[in-house]
Amino acid sequence: MSGPTGPREIIEALRRFQAGLEEPYKMTPAGMWACSDPEEVLDLFEQVDLGRFRHFCDLGSGDGRAVLLASIFTRASGVEADHGLVEVARGLAKGLGLSQACFIQGDCRQADLAPYDLLFLYPDKPLDWLTRLLPEGWPGHLLIYGPYFQPGTLTHVRTIYAGKTLCGLWRKK
Repeated sequence: MSGPTGPREIIEALRRFQAGLEEPYKMTPAGMWACSDPEEVLDLFEQVDLGRFRHFCDLGSGDGRAVLLASIFTRASGVEADHGLVEVARGLAKGLGLSQACFIQGDCRQADLAPYDLLFLYPDKPLDWLTRLLPEGWPGHLLIYGPYFQPGTLTHVRTIYAGKTLCGLWRKK
């Protein structure tokens, strides 16, 4: 890992932000946003050897926590529909000096996924929309945080426990 900011500084900044929230979840224009545990997300990224991927994208990136942490390993982008959350994420990235973190305001269900070789998602609904959106011949992987929704048309590569959270790594068949 390299970069001007390490994982501990990012996690502390996220904890300070989260402590100021009324609730650790919010309804956005594209669905429900909930705070993932940054320690678990970091553990998950270390287990999948995130540095081997060239461009990470968090679909529904919320406050940017996964993107901020991913940016210490590789180029990282987030797509988020909620303007306020995008501004928070951009502010955190700027304050932490994370130049590899990029945030796009938009609905991830309409995003061009071709540039990314690792997609990350903490899903709040079934993933049929995502499997239809993946480009033909897409060579990347999908990393799902949480056990609730599985992509039925993708191939399961690996089950990973990030702390107590069951996660999965998938690829296109």
